[in-house]
Amino acid sequence: MIVPLLLLILAILSAGVAAYGTNATWAQYPHGIELILWSRRLEWPLVTVCLILCLAVIALVIAGKRRAWWLIGLGPVLALFVHRFVTDPAGPMAIVENPSFASADASAVADDDYVVGLRFGDLAYAYPYWVLYSNPVVFQSDHEKRMILIWSAFANRAMAQTINRSLKPRDLEVVSMPANALLLYDHSDGQFINGVTGLAMDGQKPAGFSAPIVVSTMTWRQWREINPQTKVMLPVGTPRVVNPPHGPIQPSYPMPPAILDYPLDTRIVLVGTSQPAALPADEVGRDPQYMSVDGETAFVFREAPGKPLRAFSCHLRKPELFTRFQLDREHKYPGATFIDTDTGSGWSAGGAWVDGMKEYRKEFRGTRLTAVAVQDGLYWGVMKFWYPQLKLTRARNVTSES
Repeated sequence: MIVPLLLLILAILSAGVAAYGTNATWAQYPHGIELILWSRRLEWPLVTVCLILCLAVIALVIAGKRRAWWLIGLGPVLALFVHRFVTDPAGPMAIVENPSFASADASAVADDDYVVGLRFGDLAYAYPYWVLYSNPVVFQSDHEKRMILIWSAFANRAMAQTINRSLKPRDLEVVSMPANALLLYDHSDGQFINGVTGLAMDGQKPAGFSAPIVVSTMTWRQWREINPQTKVMLPVGTPRVVNPPHGPIQPSYPMPPAILDYPLDTRIVLVGTSQPAALPADEVGRDPQYMSVDGETAFVFREAPGKPLRAFSCHLRKPELFTRFQLDREHKYPGATFIDTDTGSGWSAGGAWVDGMKEYRKEFRGTRLTAVAVQDGLYWGVMKFWYPQLKLTRARNVTSES
C-alpha cells in the first residue's frame, strides 16, 4: 500500500507545482517571484517525472500487484494538467507576428477607446487596448527592421524595442503576471523578460533587444488627431476574452508588501525607460517641467486639459549641453508653443522648429526635438516595485529657474 500511495503523492505534488507554480499570486510572498521563475524552468522535468510516476502506478495495477481502484488517484493529476494547459489565466494570451492593420478611416475603434501608439519606420501605428488584452506581445517587421511591443494591461504599461533576427515569436511564451507585470519566457536561451521594465529579470538587456521605441498611451481620438494617417491593428482570430477592457484597468494581482509614501493606486506620469523619472499625473500642465531621465535632461508638458502628455529631450546641439524651454506667452512666433532660452527659437507642441532669429534659421529649419518616452496614468505601487530607485517628486518648472 505504501508504494502506490507514495507514487501518487509525488505525482500530485509534481503536477501541482507545474499547474500552480507560475500563478501570479505567489509574488506577494517572500521569494514568490523566484518560485514562479523556477517553476517555469522546471515545468517539463516535473511533467516528465509526474508521467513516469503515473505509469508506475498503472503498471502495478496491470501486473495485478494492486487493485484497480488505485487508478482513482490519477484523477487529481489529470485535473491539475487540465488547469495548467487548458484553463490557466495566461492561456488566452497569445503572441502574434505581423498582424493585419486597417487605415484610420476603416477602423472600428471608438473615439474614447484607448490605444498604444508608436512610430515604426515611416508610419504611425495604433494598437487598441481591447485587441492587446488577448495579444499582449506583438512582433512587427518593416523591411529589414523588426520590433516587439509588450503590453502589461494591469500596469497600464507599454514597452517597445527594436530587435534583431535572433529573437523569434515561437521562442517566447507568456508565463504569468507577477506584481501586475507581464512575464515572458524565452525558450531559446532560458531568459525571462519583464514587460514593465523591458529588461531581463536580472536587470540586463534581453538577448536580441536593441534600442527602445517611444510609445504613447492615449485615446483613439487623441492619437488620430496627432497622426491622421495612422494604421490600426485588427483583432487576430477569434476573440480569446469576452468583453475585454477598452481603457485602463486597475492592478488585479496582489503586490508584495511595501512601505510607500503614496498610495499604491496613485496615478503617475513616467518619463523615460531605463532610468525613468516619475511625477504625479495631476501636476503636469502647459508649463514645461524638466527632469533627468535615461542620462539626459528632458521636459514634459500637457498642451491643454484633456490632451495627451508629451516629452522631449532638451539637447539641441551637443549631448553635454541642454537648452531650457518656456511657454511662448507673448506669441512671438505664430504656431509656436515654446521658446528655447538658448537661441530664442520657437518650437511647436509637436517638437518642430517654427521660426527664430535669422542667424539660426539655416541651422534649425526642418529640425525636430527628440521625443522621449512618457506614459500617463501608471500606478505608483507597480512602478515603484519594478523600479526600486524611482522617486515620486514634483518636477521643476523651467521658468522658475531661468
